[in-house]
Amino acid sequence: MTFTTPDPPIDLVERFPWMNAYARTAVRLHPRPGKPTIHDSHIGGPLIWPVAEPWPACDRVVQIQVAPFGQPGWLDRRDHLPESPVPMVGVAQFYARDIPEIPFPEGKDLLQVLWCPNDHDMEDIVGPVPLLVWRRSDDLVDVLAEPPMRHHTTPDRILGAQAADLSVEHCLPRSCVLSPERVTEYPYPEELPEKLQAALDEWDDGDYQYLLSIAPGCKIGGWESWHLSDMYELPCDVCGTETEPLLKLASSEWDAGSEPRWRPLEERHLDRSTSECQETVEPTTLNLGRYGALTIFLCPRSVDHGHRLTIQ
Repeated sequence: MTFTTPDPPIDLVERFPWMNAYARTAVRLHPRPGKPTIHDSHIGGPLIWPVAEPWPACDRVVQIQVAPFGQPGWLDRRDHLPESPVPMVGVAQFYARDIPEIPFPEGKDLLQVLWCPNDHDMEDIVGPVPLLVWRRSDDLVDVLAEPPMRHHTTPDRILGAQAADLSVEHCLPRSCVLSPERVTEYPYPEELPEKLQAALDEWDDGDYQYLLSIAPGCKIGGWESWHLSDMYELPCDVCGTETEPLLKLASSEWDAGSEPRWRPLEERHLDRSTSECQETVEPTTLNLGRYGALTIFLCPRSVDHGHRLTIQ
């Protein structure tokens, strides 16, 4: 299905010609519940995986919630080292034929994203630990007929749980098909030079953040929104180059503030109180950082330099 983002209520470049220098293309993924195959780009579906390649697992300490003795209704976070590595979850995969905007390394045309479906205390965030796998799809001949998939479940969160039981529901994405759409974004105000921020602030009546700048929801590229924290630098750990947004995985596709601009035209007839509409607002069922969004940043010099993370 094709989804269409409405035009912005104001032409920013016409009002501020200098904004054209800050325009970026973002690819809205528009995930919707479905049954993608290993040969599709998707979120939450099965990954195409070589038979001879071990499925990755995480051996890091996880943070789990436990009920303190004698305190029903209360939950504490505690560090826990699983008795065995926790199998990772296939989160998404993207073929270059569908989303060529991804900075694929030379000779690669497939990006797979996995993560440990638990919260971890990391350098940048507390959340799931991502793994990025870059492949050449033509090399994938002998593949698993049924790649491992974790279904939505709410396991008992107790110390001593086995690895197979260690997963939190909000880190298990529902299988979704994608309908990529290209939109133009403009930066969060803090990304602009101070003089331009001042000019924008003097003119803005509150529409810039929600209706004119950054698309909500799951997307590739574009700009990051710094609405939860002040903007901070995310330099590459290898070379120091400032990293750039690669993939945003969001808890929702739009909210009350962003709905007038970013809710697709094709779904505006849906009553917000219905389950059908709810599947368009929260299609992946992910809940990251108190109903926020996790963004994976890449070094523009090399994907081999690793990645940085934010939750906003």
